[in-house]
Amino acid sequence: MFDFSKVVDRHGTWCTQWDYVADRFGTADLLPFTISDMDFATAPCIIEALNQRLMHGVFGYSRWKNDEFLAAIAHWFSTQHYTAIDTQTVVYGPSVIYMVSELIRQWSETGEGVVIHTPAYDAFYKAIEGNQRTVMPVALEKQADDWFCDMGKLEAVLAKPECKLCSCVAHRILPGKCGRAMSWRSWLTYASVMVCGLFPMKSIWIWSGASSRIFPGVMWRGETGRC
Repeated sequence: MFDFSKVVDRHGTWCTQWDYVADRFGTADLLPFTISDMDFATAPCIIEALNQRLMHGVFGYSRWKNDEFLAAIAHWFSTQHYTAIDTQTVVYGPSVIYMVSELIRQWSETGEGVVIHTPAYDAFYKAIEGNQRTVMPVALEKQADDWFCDMGKLEAVLAKPECKLCSCVAHRILPGKCGRAMSWRSWLTYASVMVCGLFPMKSIWIWSGASSRIFPGVMWRGETGRC
């Protein structure tokens, strides 16, 4: 059993989360809960694999697009999402938000709208506006202990032919269930089924996974994370 209670002090390691609080917020006397980072130690099997590579001693240029790596990606999609992918379509991206920006540039034109559910990850605004697109917010509404999208509002916004939808899975910016693993099912189900049901004759580009997909293996007890 992995020891999640062990405290690992990351101060003095050039850690963005702890060493640069003042740089980001103007004061150092804060607890940085905004960044997508966690303080659990890496799993022992990963450390062992890295140590084995380190012992080789030579660290020259490596080809990321190799059969072993691509097979691992295909296995993940198959076991986690029941989806078969063509590994030859896999492309490299230096960061999540970089790829979101690239998709915005590929799938929309300057001045067009990109729909996001608010409140949203602040980097979404920067990616959209930085590419000279218009943010089209559709606010989520809290009902009891969960959050829901007003499908009427979403339908009205997406009725505009120039709009695209950026769906974040899971939408962890919100407290409660939408920040939990159940969002993997409800969010994608709504995005792929409800939205397509609203517009059966219209092509709608939906890209998802720009937030908590970074930690897809961290699940609440009883949750599978599968759609």
